[in-house]
Amino acid sequence: MTQLLSQLSIGIARWSLLPPITDPNFFGVSCTKRLEPSAIFLSALFMNLLTKKISKIRASLPWLAVTGISAAAAVAATKLVRGSRPTLDLRGKVALITGGSRGLGFALAQELGEQGCRLALCARNAAELEEACGRLRKKSIEATPFTCDISDKSDAETLINRVLDELGAIDILINNAGHITVGPLEAFDHSDFERAMNVMFWGPLNLTFAVLPHMKSRRRGHIVNITSVGGRVSIPHLLPYSCAKFALVGFSTGLSTELRSQGIHVLTAVPGLMRTGSYLNAEFKGDARNEFAWFALLGNLPGFSVATRYAARCIRTALIQQKRVCTISIPAKILIAKEALTPEIMRATLQFVNRAILPSYNGSSRTFTGKHLSPSFSGLFKGLTHLGKLAAREFNE
Repeated sequence: MTQLLSQLSIGIARWSLLPPITDPNFFGVSCTKRLEPSAIFLSALFMNLLTKKISKIRASLPWLAVTGISAAAAVAATKLVRGSRPTLDLRGKVALITGGSRGLGFALAQELGEQGCRLALCARNAAELEEACGRLRKKSIEATPFTCDISDKSDAETLINRVLDELGAIDILINNAGHITVGPLEAFDHSDFERAMNVMFWGPLNLTFAVLPHMKSRRRGHIVNITSVGGRVSIPHLLPYSCAKFALVGFSTGLSTELRSQGIHVLTAVPGLMRTGSYLNAEFKGDARNEFAWFALLGNLPGFSVATRYAARCIRTALIQQKRVCTISIPAKILIAKEALTPEIMRATLQFVNRAILPSYNGSSRTFTGKHLSPSFSGLFKGLTHLGKLAAREFNE
C-alpha cells in the first residue's frame, strides 16, 4: 500500500508541475528521474509523514483514495480540455462590438483590427462612432459604424441584419456596451435598475438571440460577454450595475454550456477596475462630488486598476485560445475568491466599507456626470487621476 501511494503521489506531483506527458511509464518509479528536485522532495516528505501515520489513518484510506483520484482526474481533465481547443485565426473574421466607439470597446476594436478582423462598431452616438472608425481607418483597419439602441429588441434584430447585409457574416459578437451610475441605495429608484438591466443584460440577450440563427446555421461563431467583477461580488454604491452584471454572468456561463455542442464558443470576460477614463462618463447620485472622488481614485490608481490595453489584450488572447472564462486583474481574482471561500467575512468587510468609508446619503436626487464634477477638483486629485485622463483621451472617453 505504501509503495502504491508513493508512486501515485510522485505521479500527481509530476503531472502538476510539468506539461502534458505521453510517457507510458507515467506512474512508474523511473519517472522520478525527470521530476524537479522540489517535486521529489515534496513527494518524499508527504510519504514520510503518511507512512508514520498510516496505522492511525488506515480506516480513512478509502476516502483518501477517492480524494486523490478526484484531484488527479480534475487536473487531467483540465489539461485535456485545454489541449483539445483549437486556436482561432482572426484574419478576415467579422467582429461586431457594442459600445465600440470608446473605452474598452474601442481598445478591443484596435486589438482585433490589428489581428486582421473586419469591424462593425455599434453605439448610440453617431458622431462618436464616426470619430472612432476614422481613427481605426488611419491604422488601415476596416471599420464600419452602426448606430443602434441595443436595449430595443427590434433595433437589435435590425442591427444584426444590417451587419450581415453589409459585411456578409458575423463571426464574433462582443457584448461590451455598459453604463455605470454610482450612489447609495437611497438615491436610486426603479428606473436606475431598469436602465442598467436594459443596457447590460437585455441588450446582450437581444443581440445574442438575433445572431444565433446565423451562427447555428454555420455551426460556428464566437460570443464574448464583457461582464465585471461587480457581477461576481456585489459592491456597495453600485447596486444597479452589479444587478445587471450578475444577470449577464449567469446568462453567459449558461450559454457557454448549452451552445458548445453546436460549434459556438462563448467567453465570459470578468475584468476588474480598468483605467479607461470611463469615470468621466459615469453618473453620480446622492453626495455626487464625494461619490465621484472615491470612484475616480480607485479606478485610476495602479495596483487597484489595470491599463485598458492590457485588459483588451487579455480578452483577445482568451478569444483566440477559445477559453470560457477570463478574469482580469489580481484584485478581481482575490475578491472573487474571498467571496466564494469566506462570504461572511466578505460581507462584513464590505459593510464596514459602506458604513465607514463611502459617502452617506445626503438627500439629493440629482444626477451629475463625471465630466461635470471633475473640474471642481485640483492639485493632488488631478495628479492621482492623471492616468485616467490620459486613457480618456486615448480611448475617446
